[in-house]
Amino acid sequence: MRKALRIVGKVLLGLVALILLVVVAGYAVSSMKLRKRYAIAPARIVVPTDSASLARGHALAALSGCTGCHTETLGGQVMIDQFPIARIAAPNITRGRGGVAAAYSDADWERAIRHGVRRNGDPLFFMPSSEYNEFRDEDVGQIIAYVKGVPPVDNTVPRRAVYPLFRVVHMFGAPLVEAEKIDHSRQRVVAPPPGATVAYGKFVSLGCRFCHGEDLKGQTVGGEPGAPPSPDITRTGAAGRWTEAQFIQTLRTGVTPAGRRLVARYMPWPAIGKLPDDELRGVWMYLQAADSVRMADSAAAAKK
Repeated sequence: MRKALRIVGKVLLGLVALILLVVVAGYAVSSMKLRKRYAIAPARIVVPTDSASLARGHALAALSGCTGCHTETLGGQVMIDQFPIARIAAPNITRGRGGVAAAYSDADWERAIRHGVRRNGDPLFFMPSSEYNEFRDEDVGQIIAYVKGVPPVDNTVPRRAVYPLFRVVHMFGAPLVEAEKIDHSRQRVVAPPPGATVAYGKFVSLGCRFCHGEDLKGQTVGGEPGAPPSPDITRTGAAGRWTEAQFIQTLRTGVTPAGRRLVARYMPWPAIGKLPDDELRGVWMYLQAADSVRMADSAAAAKK
């Protein structure tokens, strides 16, 4: 009996030692990654001032998840605050007290959006810049115009704290810092031109995955803190049975064909509904074809 207890004790001690080793290694590797600084050559972006561009910038920001993480006012919020995971807050990106906008130039905004890098070269956490990196100059300029024009909000979010569990998953390659996987030496502009095409609809619908899941089939947990379960917005869901006209009308008015009102806090229809008809038509076309497009993409990836 004593021998068995000694064996169990050694096994437990070994497990504890292994866990400690992984945690220490995770902390060291994660710290090294987070200390890396990125030198990004400034890009020349034209930031418009006309109302149509500001409206489209608002729509793109909403579709891309900016208003989901940073809130509708862009005043920021705590996204995660759990030990031993992390305390992560989306910062206040307005010109108000506690915000960063007052100190940011247009080049700083472009660097943050497309490259996931702060103005001092530090990487941003949970900033999906690998998607924004493909935005056209015109799109980025319109998003910057919208962000710069948002009324100031006084809000100071708590500083980031990365606890052991996140440091371990970061060590093993979890995409917590998008700047690590972006080719910063060149700008790959692959975004299709705006219009009523499946390709354009797919591009601007990337942000929909934040709430509706990678396959757009909905999810019980996701999106911003406190958000309700999100529905399936492909052909297999209720929205998939809407006509093109009903889809556009819903995003213009916030009322579904069944008479249900969309909650603007979680489904930013007031912003998205400002897109021109042909761009909304492209989104509808993609959502109708999302399943077949995803299967085609998977098959193409398997052949590489």
